[in-house]
Amino acid sequence: MKKIIISLFVLLAAVNAFAQSDDDLFGDDSFFMDDAFDTFDTFSSGDDSFFSSDDDMFFDDGIEEYHESSNKTDLAKGIIFEDGSVKLGGSFSTSVDMSTVLYDKTQKDFADNLKNTTLIPFIGADISLDARPNQDLRLYTKVSTSTEDLFDVKEMFTDFITSDNISFRFGLHTVTWGTGVFYSPVSDMINTSSIDPEHTDLQVDGSINLRTLVTIPGTMNSLWFYVIPDLGTKLAIDTALAAKYEFLVGGWEFGTGAFYKYETAPKIMLTASGSVKKVSLFGEAVYQYGSDREWIEKKSFDDKSSVLKATAGFSYMKSDPSIMIMAQYFYDGNDFAVNNLMDYAFYFSNLGLIKEFSTKGHNVAAMLNFGKLFDNDKLSFSVLGIAHLTKPKIHVLTPLEEMMAETTLGKENYPILQAAINSVKATPIAIFNATLNYSPVDNVSMNIGPSILVSDWKKEPQVLLKIGFTLGGGNF
Repeated sequence: MKKIIISLFVLLAAVNAFAQSDDDLFGDDSFFMDDAFDTFDTFSSGDDSFFSSDDDMFFDDGIEEYHESSNKTDLAKGIIFEDGSVKLGGSFSTSVDMSTVLYDKTQKDFADNLKNTTLIPFIGADISLDARPNQDLRLYTKVSTSTEDLFDVKEMFTDFITSDNISFRFGLHTVTWGTGVFYSPVSDMINTSSIDPEHTDLQVDGSINLRTLVTIPGTMNSLWFYVIPDLGTKLAIDTALAAKYEFLVGGWEFGTGAFYKYETAPKIMLTASGSVKKVSLFGEAVYQYGSDREWIEKKSFDDKSSVLKATAGFSYMKSDPSIMIMAQYFYDGNDFAVNNLMDYAFYFSNLGLIKEFSTKGHNVAAMLNFGKLFDNDKLSFSVLGIAHLTKPKIHVLTPLEEMMAETTLGKENYPILQAAINSVKATPIAIFNATLNYSPVDNVSMNIGPSILVSDWKKEPQVLLKIGFTLGGGNF
């Protein structure tokens, strides 16, 4: 198997060596084609553009065409130095969310539920500084601040070009390799966090890396290369390498690539996106030689299992009446298990692996949205369903095992692992939300609807009533 993995990387490198490119498959770096941005596809699998980032600075509605020739007009708001093409932009968001338990078999007194209604205010802002001293250089920074997180640097990078078909990006930025909406195992290979299926609009945390983009002259194909330092060990040998080749076949966009890091599970990946009539289709697959746990326990190519992660989905949109349907299936073949005391000890030493538990096995997510309900553009209705169909059980320690665990891990450390495991155990295996949204006036909106949480398919669910308000806010 080791020889097979090495051969795949050699083959990929050979393909890349003969591919010199001049424009990106998805228009992400259309700077090299002409002076205009291509229209972005919401489900495209490319990385972000030389002149745009995942903050939707220029793409407030998800799909919008931006032309380089209109810089002065578009930079009129929030401009600092017009001659230097420097733009200060971002967004400001506010909300107040209330939640009341309507039904819970373990909670009999509804009056107590009302008394324990939660009310959570939120105020947050994203601020982006986008500077282009000249046509070959871009400097970009995005920071977030909120009542929950005082200060968080989301992106900080520089873009620069050396020729008509080669560009570079160095710094902290989110990589959008995948095509998935609710799940994206391909993007997870490089990013440090995953998509939140309940809040797909939230930006995923990226990593510090050097990206090289080579566009192939005369085609719509492109090559991406990544060098990703390990900020934990700070050892050169632990630097990860990744590459992806994107190409068009008819009306379909495909991507194939690989990820390698010393003494870590090597991975190869595939992506595809296209459409059949008015239905958009997308899919991803990641093959991993050996699970993360197997590589931690034995750092060699011997005695490793195959791990597959694959997802596929579709979306359909109609303008009159305004309807959007989106659904996605995800299979996660990782080997998370907590069956005994030794498993507890292992995951205490590697708490980051516990996140694998939340998607192990089969998962589905779907969303249905009706805009302009009853022909009223101030009224809309949406339904969201997320289900983890095969959530594995976690071993419950006996009193004797708890004593042994405390002795092994220490009384100060054991609660850390126990809290992490308990939080995973408490995660619902299914969430169903129905929300009615109403905006009586500009800059003010409210939403109301039930939320059903399923902790066990054999037990009765918990039903909540959620009410939310948005007061002001917007993009600038």
